[in-house]
Amino acid sequence: MIQEAIDALGTASFWLDAAIVTAIVRFVWTVVQRLSDALLFRLSLRTKVIEVSFEARPDVPPEIEALKYLFIRYGNDTYLRELASDQEKHHGKLQNRVYAVTVDPPLNGVRRIRVKLRVHKRLGTQFKFFVDVKGETGPVISYLESHDNIYKVEASPRPGDKKRVFFLVKDYPEIETVDGFRNNMIFPV
Repeated sequence: MIQEAIDALGTASFWLDAAIVTAIVRFVWTVVQRLSDALLFRLSLRTKVIEVSFEARPDVPPEIEALKYLFIRYGNDTYLRELASDQEKHHGKLQNRVYAVTVDPPLNGVRRIRVKLRVHKRLGTQFKFFVDVKGETGPVISYLESHDNIYKVEASPRPGDKKRVFFLVKDYPEIETVDGFRNNMIFPV
């Protein structure tokens, strides 16, 4: 009986069957692990509607083409570099995704901007508003700097005719990245 078991272990079909079963188990384990990681990540996010108000003014420069925001990353650089787990570092990787912003019509002299922003429950979210500019950035920078709740207005040249003018809003805290950029941040809750 023991000899038959030892003989069966030495056969090629046994090792082939063992290799196939091992590959199937490993594949299923990987799929289940990735699905559970993706589910846990989705559960760690919540969508928050942020609102920013600007004074409605008739002197909007014609050089402004569109208002957008840049979703930079989940978390802040210092935490991700020094304290975060490997999974949090993965969640906090640099995204730099651009999203369009719709501006409500003026109401009582105020224009409201509502943005649905995904906020990580443990890491928070970095973002920054900007306008696409066609032509000279000077009038756009002057216009943006004249608003009370806008600061740190900076032009960022892009290839071609279009340029971007980035700015921060006073309604949300400011953080500095390791590269020296300043962004708005929604801290975790």
